[in-house]
Amino acid sequence: MIDLLKKNGHFYKANLHSHSTVSDGKMTPLQMRDWYKAHGYSILSITDHSKYRIYPELQEEGDFLMIAGFEASAMICPDQDNKPLKFKICHMNFWAKDPETSVLIEEPHVYEVGVLNRYVAAMKKNGWLCSLNHPGWSLQTTEEVNGIQGIDAFEVYNNTSQLLDNNGDGQAHYALYLNSGNRAYAIATDDNHAGFDEDGQICAADDTCGGYIMISMPELSYPCFVDAFENGRFYASTGAEFRELYIDEEKDMLILECSPVRTVLVKGVHTLRAERLVARDDSITHAEIPLEPIRKKEPFFRLEIVTSDRKRAYSQPYYFEE
Repeated sequence: MIDLLKKNGHFYKANLHSHSTVSDGKMTPLQMRDWYKAHGYSILSITDHSKYRIYPELQEEGDFLMIAGFEASAMICPDQDNKPLKFKICHMNFWAKDPETSVLIEEPHVYEVGVLNRYVAAMKKNGWLCSLNHPGWSLQTTEEVNGIQGIDAFEVYNNTSQLLDNNGDGQAHYALYLNSGNRAYAIATDDNHAGFDEDGQICAADDTCGGYIMISMPELSYPCFVDAFENGRFYASTGAEFRELYIDEEKDMLILECSPVRTVLVKGVHTLRAERLVARDDSITHAEIPLEPIRKKEPFFRLEIVTSDRKRAYSQPYYFEE
C-alpha cells in the first residue's frame, strides 16, 4: 500500500498566508491568532508584505503553532511590452525553517525571472521554504510562471483574490506549471486582510477560513511542521476532505475515501482528466480507480474532489517513476 497522503500522525489545519496590522491587514497578530484558533485552526503564518516578524509570544506549546514568514511583494517592474498593463508583479511567501538560524536576505525590487530565481535559490540556501502566490491575481503569463524555479509550493487557491477579484483560482496555472516539468506542492490559503465590521466588532468571516492545508504531523511542533511540509504530508482544501488516498498495489487500484462530494477528478499531463467520476449530488465518499490506463499515458497524477457548492480538495502529485 502506498499512502498518497503520507500520513504521519494527526492532521492539523493551517493557514500559511495572512496579513495583520503590521502591513495592510485590519487585525493585530494577537487577534488573528485568537480568531483562527477559535475557528478550528492549529497553525497560522502571518506573512505581512515585505515585513518579517517572529511571534514566540503567540505560540501555545502543543496547542497552537505560529510559523514565521513574510510575503515578498516588492518585485515589480514596468512592462515595456504591454502599455495598458503598465507593470508586472510577482508575490511569493517565504517561511523560516528555523526562526533562530534562517538568514533573511533583502528581496529584489525588480521582477525578472532570472533575478527571482537567484533570490529563491539564495533564500532556500539560507533556510527558507517558499511558495508562488496568486499567479492569476498577479496576471502572470504562463511563460513567466513556468520559468520560476525552486519553489516548494504553489497557490492553487487564494481566498481573498477569489472573493474580491474572482481570480484566486490558480489550478490552471498550476496544471501548466506541472505539465512543463516543474514540481511544487499544491496549497490553498486565505491571504486575509479584513477584520472589523462597521460597529468595530471583529468580523473576519469575509476573507478567512476559505483556503487552507491539512498537514499530518506526529506532534504540533515547528520541526515537525517543516519536515511534513518538505515531504508533502498535506493536502490543500477549500472545504472538502480527503480521509484516505492510497494505491492498493495488489489490485493496482487507486483507492479514495473522502467527505461527500459530487465530482472526483484524476488529473495528469496529456489529458484534461485522466479519470472522472460525477454524481447527481454529494454522494461520492468512496472510489476505486484502475491505475493501468492512467499509467500508460501519464507520468504522474493528482486528485481534485469537488462538492456541489464548489468546495474542493487537492492532493499532491504522485509520480509513477517514484
